[in-house]
Amino acid sequence: MVAIATMNRTLSTAAPSAGGSLKRKQTDHSSDAENTVPNQLKRRRVTFDPEVDVRILSEHHEKSLELVGEEVRRAIEKHATGEKAAYDGLKALFKEPPTSTSAPLSRLLQKYVIALSEHTPKLDSNCKGLVHAVIDCSWIARNEDFLRSYRIFLRRLLSVQSSYMSTVLQMLVDMFLNTPSVNARQQDDPPIQRVRLQARIHETLMGILRYSPMASSFLAPVISSTFPFSNDSAKTHVEYIRNIFRVTEYAPEIKGEILALVTDKLCKIDAQMQVDMDDMDDDLEEQLVGDAINDEEDDDDASDDGSVSSEESLDPEEQRLKDIKDMMLKLDTVMDVQFSYYDSIFERRDLQEMDRTYQTLIAQFQSIIIPTYRSRHTQFVLFHFSQMSTDFVVRFVDTCSQLAVDQNRPPLIRASACAYLASYIARGAHVPGFVVRDVFDTLCSQLERLRVLHEPKCIGPDLRRYGTYYAIAQALLYAFCFRWRDLIVTPDGTLPTDADIMYHEGDFQWHRSTLEIVRRNIFCKLNPLRICAPDIVKQFGRIAKHLRFTYVDTLVETNKRVRLSRSLASGYLNGIGGRETALTGKKGEEAFLMDAYFPFDPYVLPRSKRWVEHDYVQWRPVPGMPVEKDDEDEDDEDEDDDDDEDDADDDDSSTSDEDDDDDANVANPEDLDDGSTEASL
Repeated sequence: MVAIATMNRTLSTAAPSAGGSLKRKQTDHSSDAENTVPNQLKRRRVTFDPEVDVRILSEHHEKSLELVGEEVRRAIEKHATGEKAAYDGLKALFKEPPTSTSAPLSRLLQKYVIALSEHTPKLDSNCKGLVHAVIDCSWIARNEDFLRSYRIFLRRLLSVQSSYMSTVLQMLVDMFLNTPSVNARQQDDPPIQRVRLQARIHETLMGILRYSPMASSFLAPVISSTFPFSNDSAKTHVEYIRNIFRVTEYAPEIKGEILALVTDKLCKIDAQMQVDMDDMDDDLEEQLVGDAINDEEDDDDASDDGSVSSEESLDPEEQRLKDIKDMMLKLDTVMDVQFSYYDSIFERRDLQEMDRTYQTLIAQFQSIIIPTYRSRHTQFVLFHFSQMSTDFVVRFVDTCSQLAVDQNRPPLIRASACAYLASYIARGAHVPGFVVRDVFDTLCSQLERLRVLHEPKCIGPDLRRYGTYYAIAQALLYAFCFRWRDLIVTPDGTLPTDADIMYHEGDFQWHRSTLEIVRRNIFCKLNPLRICAPDIVKQFGRIAKHLRFTYVDTLVETNKRVRLSRSLASGYLNGIGGRETALTGKKGEEAFLMDAYFPFDPYVLPRSKRWVEHDYVQWRPVPGMPVEKDDEDEDDEDEDDDDDEDDADDDDSSTSDEDDDDDANVANPEDLDDGSTEASL
């Protein structure tokens, strides 16, 4: 620091004579000065008077802006000629952490920022070291004046040196992952809150996008490449996703890309979690979901701290379960954020914005969700918001229908579209009856068309050759189990009540030609009941029999003796039945059957589940349909019973008298909602 002190400059070199005055007479001043100046200049000494008041000047006055500007100019010019000392000194100023004792105060550093702003045309690639030091300096928590000067520097730099655009954007987006500390400031900076830091990041980015229209084309790739890895913490994912959702508010030109990015990343986490859970027993999976529910409100930081020490004592299986549970909680938390974001848009009731956003969801479904095999939860965002209006319901159903019948689509996509279509009308609480009937008309028409096309040359059930046909057939069976009531025609056009079902005499009248087409296809050479998932076939057979829709018991028994040759499916392993674990996890005959995957089966994530609770149809038993005991229960009751006795017990149970116990006269409400990750069957 600079100190001001008095300097006692001795003007005489000779000692005074005895009795003489210690003070030189004033009259001799001029002559002495003329004669003694040369010698006196050589002997001057600086001394400090202890009585002089020493004052520390503020750093604001240490260097003027003009002086700093000249220093910066010379440093840049000398750097161009190979002299790097001053240039390296400038870099060191900006690299110094603000909490360091040797760091310059913000007011002084601001002058260097202002000076550099005047020389941005010279800051080309030869000066990238200095530019990167300025870009990466701790600026976010400093005072408002410094912040203003820093933003001006960035704006001027990017206007003449666009090559630094990606670097600047990367610096800002990195802060989405981890917001800098509020303590990264100097002593002349006022305190600041974390929420204000986040606002400053977005305000700075917004300014760059406003003054540099081309910046958005650089921003989207930066946001994509910076997205957290799947093994990063839930906290990191949530913070990053919330920040990039905020970007969509002032960068609408890349809104679609950002929303698609989030959906794509969540789909991958979701699918991976589902693959990991496929090998689990049902009981173990239920326990895992229960543990996730219990841990749902645990503090994230506390769980992170405990995980480091606890993982060392876990065996491989325990570690695997812990990893799956952590992934489940992460997906749950992020899904809740995603639901909240879209809800904030739809609740504004801006019809145009709602329409654009819904179209974005449809586009994500077509390009990301439906090609992702075994996605379990990500699609429920569309499931929820599509039911906000009948128009949205119809648009989603039309999208699935078009994909299901489009011959130009791969068989995988057509089969997935059938599963989505059936699962949607089965589980959607706000899907109106006329939409259900329209879907049945579409699927029945397509099923009949394929039967007519394939049956003449068919010699037996063959998943490889007729995969799309069986996908449509299974979709119809599954949807019938849930929405059979909408297919019954009543005199007044209303849905039949439970009493109507239980006490109706004779056969019901069914919607259009649904009954005839389904019957014709069930008993044709293609034999869909042999290829469709056994659990779905079994449940359909029970319901169809109880409602006097059709009787398939004899055919099902006959199909047990129809062996599917391995050659029938050998060429289809890369098709509908051969995706990922659908076949590789099956053995024997199961390897050549349809996969019982329906994408809107029960949603199990505990926190985000609240968004779909009122949009979701739970399995309801058919009024009056008798309970059929599970094989496992029968084995527990009597392990010595042979197969014939078991079959007899099943027949007795299915034809039990109405005077039996009430609990035995209604279908098990858990038949289609037992928590299975396959098809909840």
